[in-house]
Amino acid sequence: MFIEYIFLFFIYLFWIREFVKNRDHSYDHIQSNIQITGVINSPLVSVIIPARNEMENISTCLTSVIRQNYNELEIIVIDDGSKDGTYRAVEDMQKNNAKLKLIKNGNLPEGWIGKNYAIHLGMKEAGGEWLLFLDADTELYPDAISKVLSFSLSNNINMVSFSPEQVLRGFWESAVQPVIYEFLSYRYNYNWINSPNADAAAANGQFILIQRSVYEDAGGHETIRDKILEDVSLAENVKKKGFKIYFSYGREIVRCRMYKSLREIVQGWTKNLFTLLGYDFKTLFKIVLRLIFFSLLPFILFLYSLLLTFIEPGFTSGLFLIATLCLVSLMVVTKLRRFDELKYPNASAFFYPIGIGVSTILFLLSAYRGKISREIEWKGRKYSV
Repeated sequence: MFIEYIFLFFIYLFWIREFVKNRDHSYDHIQSNIQITGVINSPLVSVIIPARNEMENISTCLTSVIRQNYNELEIIVIDDGSKDGTYRAVEDMQKNNAKLKLIKNGNLPEGWIGKNYAIHLGMKEAGGEWLLFLDADTELYPDAISKVLSFSLSNNINMVSFSPEQVLRGFWESAVQPVIYEFLSYRYNYNWINSPNADAAAANGQFILIQRSVYEDAGGHETIRDKILEDVSLAENVKKKGFKIYFSYGREIVRCRMYKSLREIVQGWTKNLFTLLGYDFKTLFKIVLRLIFFSLLPFILFLYSLLLTFIEPGFTSGLFLIATLCLVSLMVVTKLRRFDELKYPNASAFFYPIGIGVSTILFLLSAYRGKISREIEWKGRKYSV
């Protein structure tokens, strides 16, 4: 049992460090940085929303934009070849709101990603000094635009992006999404991205507020027409031009129920995960190894210790059971603290090992699609990568 205790020792060190780091780390400082101040001259903000087969979400998204406490808005929805009732739903809302424009995208030109071309079309109709790109499955808090615009102007920031609060309702959402977003928080460290001295740049396309002049200077979506991760590519172009970007967690700014079933989770993340790793198998191997060794192995050792206690009861097996139980408890407590801050359900901490297992499979599937089959499918369209 010596090897098992060696494993436990290193895993304990890892999770004690995680516990201390999570105790000292808080997302509250992000909100205290964003102060609502008077917006001088109230610049026009063009809200651009590409939508493809979003009938279930588009009304909620548009209602949250229409109800903003900031009045200088125009709202542009681009129906990107939807095959459901998206266009009709927006058309019905348009009758009662003069600020709402609706564009129907017909054919997708060769070399373009659907979302990128939809935003490109929307830009042709936009007259705002500031641009807000939203995904159709997002929902804004009532003061989101005034708060973020004020923050941008007060701090001379040219592009602001937020990763939405994740609304988790189903079992698979609660198990898998926290694990994936935990990976993203390590991959795209906010402090690095927001530092002008670091090359790192990233954004979340679900919420991007950017000065129009900066957007145009960076080449807009035309220069990233074929990029699956158009948000990251746009942020990189903006930062390379020497402009100031800010990326953070969107607590009390924007929320989103991203995927509503295991099928949607698989389709969505296998499209993005390997791309987020830069198609690098070495990085993939490190992440999978980390997930298995530090997050999945403790639960396996706990189950093993339970079985061992029943088969060979005694002091040694009992001590090993207590050690593994304490480790699993430490992991769960650490996750409960962090997930509470992120507004995840408490159940996510207990579903964590299942989420780890599924996430590992998603990483491997994403690598297969991105590097071996070299093709991904999203919302009925296939793209070569």
